Amino acid sequence: MAVGRIASFLSSLSPAADAAAQSDSVPEELERRAEAASQQSQLTDDQRRSNASDIAVQLQTMVSAVRMLNENAVQQGAAVAISAAGTELHNAVTGLGHLLAAVDAHALATGAAAPVREASDVIDGVEAGVSSAQASAEQIMRNLPAAQAQRAQEASNQFQAQMRGAIRQVREALSDLNVRA
Repeated sequence: MAVGRIASFLSSLSPAADAAAQSDSVPEELERRAEAASQQSQLTDDQRRSNASDIAVQLQTMVSAVRMLNENAVQQGAAVAISAAGTELHNAVTGLGHLLAAVDAHALATGAAAPVREASDVIDGVEAGVSSAQASAEQIMRNLPAAQAQRAQEASNQFQAQMRGAIRQVREALSDLNVRA
């Protein structure tokens, strides 16, 4: 049995055997490559569809979160600038901006258009809430001692700047998508 393996091994080393093996393996190799390319193309199409659907779901989730956090922030009024709700709202609006930047034409065509339009409405509400918080903060600061008013003004200014930057990012992404209500 070992002699048969050795003979087979030695015959495979001959140039004639090598050429025959290569000629047999070339069509098989081409067929394997074509099949792999076909599978890769199918996988890429499936991933694209899945990614578009995932983005739509993520957008809907983020829009709902921003809406809820904005309602909470509006209830806090001027205090939102120094509360955890303000930080959470800022982070959610920033996340919404990043998600909107990831939306492409394929995602819009496969379900992301409605959440994008909803994001536009929600960001309008956030902007109104931020303006309302600023007006409330200014009203309260008028009645505070100078040192406290200055610290409150600094916190409010920082919050306003961060929120306006996040809102601007969302507005830019929305304008790039050019989705009409």
